[in-house]
Amino acid sequence: MHIRRRYHLHWPGVIFVVLTVLIGIAASQRRENLLVWVFASMLAWIIVSGIISGGMMMAVRAVRIAPRHGRVGEWLSVRYEVSCQSSFWPLFDIQIKEMSDGKWRPAHLTHCPRGEMTSVESKFLPETRGCLKLKNYRCFSGFPFGLILKSVEFSEDVDILIHPKISQLPSTALRRLLSIRGGEGRRALSARGAGEEFHGLREYREGDSMRSIAWRRSASLPDLVVVDRSAPMPLRLAVALDLRVTEIPHTIEQEEQAIAMTASLLFHAEQAGWEISLEVLGCAVPHLPMRRGGRHQLQILDVLAAIDLSVPRSFESAQHLLRQSVVLIIHPGIASNRSMRGDSISMSASKIASFCGVTIDE
Repeated sequence: MHIRRRYHLHWPGVIFVVLTVLIGIAASQRRENLLVWVFASMLAWIIVSGIISGGMMMAVRAVRIAPRHGRVGEWLSVRYEVSCQSSFWPLFDIQIKEMSDGKWRPAHLTHCPRGEMTSVESKFLPETRGCLKLKNYRCFSGFPFGLILKSVEFSEDVDILIHPKISQLPSTALRRLLSIRGGEGRRALSARGAGEEFHGLREYREGDSMRSIAWRRSASLPDLVVVDRSAPMPLRLAVALDLRVTEIPHTIEQEEQAIAMTASLLFHAEQAGWEISLEVLGCAVPHLPMRRGGRHQLQILDVLAAIDLSVPRSFESAQHLLRQSVVLIIHPGIASNRSMRGDSISMSASKIASFCGVTIDE
């Protein structure tokens, strides 16, 4: 980590220094006691301000602890662990600010005792999806008079992946949307598990619940048998985001809307317990197969966040669309049915948003 220390003169300090110089010139010409005392006092304030802030900031050490992910439209918290390594100077009135662009709320440290560490947080409001690169962050203070600012700048590279904005959908939006083609994504088959429907009998295995043992049947057999029941499989949703090159070019705003709507649908489907999958057509990004769970949802949001719309796109892309699942194809603009399944639902992001009653930011 590279550390750089600097003094800064801001407008209040510059004005105070100019006034001090003018009063000093007047005191040297007239040599009145009042002018001499005023000049000496103002000069002492400048010297004391520089010495105290300079000596205090020499002992500052800060470590940035940044999250791995953020989300568009939601405040992102970055934590700093500030320590005072001096045996004489405590820390007072220190602000920490990131040097990158964006709407940052600086962290403010009121006091940190000698030889101790204090944690503070700054907040950032992401406005665009993608990789947020943080490099330098600066600790500065004008204590005690605010005339001279002393800063300590730390250089450390950190990447934060900003996920697309998640729009709030009505609880029935997914079922209403998928009922357009008469499907809800439920598999007809059932898996053996802890459901309610009777599936059969099997031998007892270690770990089976005592409640599942068929005692009457086991009485006539040499070994215990348990009742095996079937459990319905969860609903499934396969989404294909079509970013391929078309005859009518899409704008970046339309493609960002499509990415945000894809993230919203898959997020709410997983929250409702559905199995979800994602295929991005036209971009060299990995296909995510049908799964469920928070980790799988995070992988999908990472893939959507990492899509680079500035790279060339292809015309065609292989599809890994599964059977027994509803396929929803989301387009940035006018829907296209090139090489798509006949039973798939093909809609533009704006049409999906209008159907679900969601307002998309332009």
